[in-house]
Amino acid sequence: MSPRDPARTVALDVLLRQEKEEAWVDRAFSAEAARARLDPRDRGLASQLTNGTVKAQRLLDACVLALADRDPAKLDPTTRCIVRLGAYQLLLLDRIPPHAAVSTAVDLATKRRGKGGAGLVNALLRRVADGGRAWLEALPDETIADAALLRSYPDWIAELWEQAYGLDAARGLMDAGNATPEVAFRVSALRHGADERVAEEFARLDCALRPDDEVPSACVVEGSVDIAATQAFLSGDLIPMSRSAQRIAPFLGPEPGMRVLDACAAPGGKSGHIADLLGGGQGLTCVERDPGRARALAETLSRQGVEGCDLLPIDVFQLPADRTGYDRILVDAPCTGLGTIGSRPDVRWRRQPAEVDSLAALQRGMVDFLVPRLAPGGVLVLSLCTLGTAESHSADEHPSDARLELRPDQGAGEGFVALRLAPR
Repeated sequence: MSPRDPARTVALDVLLRQEKEEAWVDRAFSAEAARARLDPRDRGLASQLTNGTVKAQRLLDACVLALADRDPAKLDPTTRCIVRLGAYQLLLLDRIPPHAAVSTAVDLATKRRGKGGAGLVNALLRRVADGGRAWLEALPDETIADAALLRSYPDWIAELWEQAYGLDAARGLMDAGNATPEVAFRVSALRHGADERVAEEFARLDCALRPDDEVPSACVVEGSVDIAATQAFLSGDLIPMSRSAQRIAPFLGPEPGMRVLDACAAPGGKSGHIADLLGGGQGLTCVERDPGRARALAETLSRQGVEGCDLLPIDVFQLPADRTGYDRILVDAPCTGLGTIGSRPDVRWRRQPAEVDSLAALQRGMVDFLVPRLAPGGVLVLSLCTLGTAESHSADEHPSDARLELRPDQGAGEGFVALRLAPR
């Protein structure tokens, strides 16, 4: 790794892992940043460069094609990633002078692709530096297709949101997904003294915490801090969760003495929140089919102070027949995840239109399978971190008594749709 530019080196390595290994960007970034031992300042820059470049890649490629007559899709992966990284700084960042954005990209290309690759990167980015801002300012924003290109989204997502909410709201949702995501967490109610320890640590870090009137459990971080590096996180005192995600367990309504099933429990944020509301792990059953994720779930819950819960490392459809009579069931089902586009930059490029219907069918199957497992008077909540798709209708065959829709363009943090089913 170049000691001169560790932030851009890490950003490039993450972009390449996304290209070559189809790695999830958030996980690859955590691994690469830890391996490079970035200090907080470089980590912050590397995160901004990585996430911004991934989100903006459609717009960046269009700019290079328009101004340099070169399609980035036809470049080798390393050159393509370096060009995108430089173009992002030139087009969308004001803090980095154009000459610095070009020269650092050329340095990366020299190290990775030699003089020939560096010459190509220099030629392409010079064109972007000369005309990129004017090109960007001239882009129209009249139609949903215009809006999708300008905000660097696939057309199909923009069109879904326009159909569901209208053009102005679709623009707002896309803008919210491009903004820097907020950092929020909840404090474990099962670890004695956690509130005081968290407050003391963040005071030492000179980082303010903002409460939320609608989500009493939430703390929103105001300032720059690496949550994963805090002692509060490592000990289990705090659990990173968006404000929207923290509204799901209260919407389910578990109370001490109830039997509760969390049917898709990993990574454990909502499971731990349910345990908080139950007063502990007694009565809570968590299902996670992937063995590795199940082990990580057990460790996560233990760290949060959850004791006595029942963890089943099985597919939910393999739930034994005698596992029934639950007062509450949470189905935090696999979904397209379009509500988390702000914090998961590659979701918009990974998902495909055909997945909407297939995931809605899976969700419908889970609900149909689990509703009979409710006790009389029991409640099932289907929770989806997506917006504006057919998935929100996957439980329509069952009676519901409440619906929760949370939109990031309306200040909710992340996007969720949750349906509370109360079969009679």
